[in-house]
Amino acid sequence: MALVARNFNILASTVRSIVNTFIETSRIDKLPRGRNCSNRVEQVHLDWLTENMDEFAGRPVQWLTTKLNEHFQIQPHLAQRTVDKAINKLTAYTLKLMRVEPEIFNDPERIEGRR
Repeated sequence: MALVARNFNILASTVRSIVNTFIETSRIDKLPRGRNCSNRVEQVHLDWLTENMDEFAGRPVQWLTTKLNEHFQIQPHLAQRTVDKAINKLTAYTLKLMRVEPEIFNDPERIEGRR
């Protein structure tokens, strides 16, 4: 196995794993990996997001995600990243990250120090 690993420039443990899998299952193909990557955001969700972004301009994605999950009673809940990707890809909106900066952030001495 070490010779095969050297010839193919892979780890000996990988060769052992492949051989053991073949001995146990007679299978040489890889099993499918990953999960169902279907989009859980439906058009009705996008319509709701569009209306609420128009009505509540400036709301963060986290707030929109929470309200969307509550409104449609989505189980399991849509993740914030899922909603953010849907907004960016499927509508004409882009949202920026909003965060609170400490008051000293705009202190004249700090501003001068950043220059």
